[in-house]
Amino acid sequence: MEHKKWILLCFIGGVLMLISSVVGSVGFIGTVLDWVAVQFGVETTTTFSILMTILAYIAAGGGISVIVGSLIAGYGPDRIGRIVIGIGIGSSLFGLIIILITNLIAGVAISDLPNIFSSAFNGSYGLAGVLISIFSRMRLKD
Repeated sequence: MEHKKWILLCFIGGVLMLISSVVGSVGFIGTVLDWVAVQFGVETTTTFSILMTILAYIAAGGGISVIVGSLIAGYGPDRIGRIVIGIGIGSSLFGLIIILITNLIAGVAISDLPNIFSSAFNGSYGLAGVLISIFSRMRLKD
């Protein structure tokens, strides 16, 4: 029963992450592509654009990955489920770091960091989802 409790909590965390849409910022991708175009040229910008688009899709699937990982851990091997959950949590945290960096590059004051985090997590749903997913993944045993 203990095992199922952590799987259910991980599933709930993934749903909360999905509801709050904890993903990376599109503005960051545009900023990076502009910088790459100036530094390396148009050919490199096209390649880098493809890479950034792939990373954006991975970050968008953070909540879905956590949900799928918890289902795998519930019905199959725990190790594979924990790996998929870890990928989902990692991509969501990567997206949140991108939002933070984008706001700092844009010139947002350090005193505004609580507002940045609040908007990055889309209120408390995203924060609760990420924290619940991290805690429940740590508690899942192999």
